[in-house]
Amino acid sequence: MTTPTTTTTTAAETVPAVRSLSLHDLCKIMPPHTKEEFKELKEDIRKNKLQISIMTYEGKILDGRGRYNACAELAKEGVETNFRTELYTGPDPRRYVVSANVKRRHLNESQRALIAAQLATFTHGGDRSKASIDALTQKEAALLLNVSEPSVERAVKVLKNGVPALVEAVKEGKLRVSAVENFAKSNDQDKLMAGCKGNVVEAVKKLPPTKKSKKKKTESAKDMKEELEAFKETWDGFNPHQKNAFVKAYKHEIAQILNGLEFEEEVAEQKETDDRPTLS
Repeated sequence: MTTPTTTTTTAAETVPAVRSLSLHDLCKIMPPHTKEEFKELKEDIRKNKLQISIMTYEGKILDGRGRYNACAELAKEGVETNFRTELYTGPDPRRYVVSANVKRRHLNESQRALIAAQLATFTHGGDRSKASIDALTQKEAALLLNVSEPSVERAVKVLKNGVPALVEAVKEGKLRVSAVENFAKSNDQDKLMAGCKGNVVEAVKKLPPTKKSKKKKTESAKDMKEELEAFKETWDGFNPHQKNAFVKAYKHEIAQILNGLEFEEEVAEQKETDDRPTLS
């Protein structure tokens, strides 16, 4: 008498594997999820399955890198995710990627400026030293990402001159473009990185401050606008305690500026009153 044999099937073997897909160059421009964001995304798909399809373009992932990786990991665990892809057939994959990511991901101004800079220098395949029809002008990229042109210009310099770790730190939101511009210009980037054991955030802090050249008394409107944009970006990066400390340290200067503005408004109002015709 023969004993019947039984075979057991694991849960992972009953769930189809997620097919292998590579990332499109436009998808690579977007910052990856943080570990915490990815963990939350994966658990959401585990509970509710995949709600938004993985968007593909030219046979590669255009949008949905995090969702794709989460589905791939869950499939190995034997979790059914309802994995599916959808082909992008719209007229402008660049705008689609920006629209699908920027608002949903709550990216800061420096992250958006870096994305704009990458779109302004984007070349898809082939000889990357040549101009590409896929590239936007800096002005177009700035408008698309809702950042200032000076911010995009600074981000372009970081892309061209900064070490890869510096670019990644800005992309991940760890550093701001305005804080790393001088570091990207430095010839000591590798030396500073080595001294900080590869920690680019600490390396940026170690860079000696540059000597500021004396500015002319009169500045053009463009120069003043660029300085204002740079200050705005720095201010947005302050936490509430830093903002409070700044205001306390420069309260007299701020008061003088506000008084000056009020005086100018009073003069303008008085001039308007004087220019009104009188009844005779």
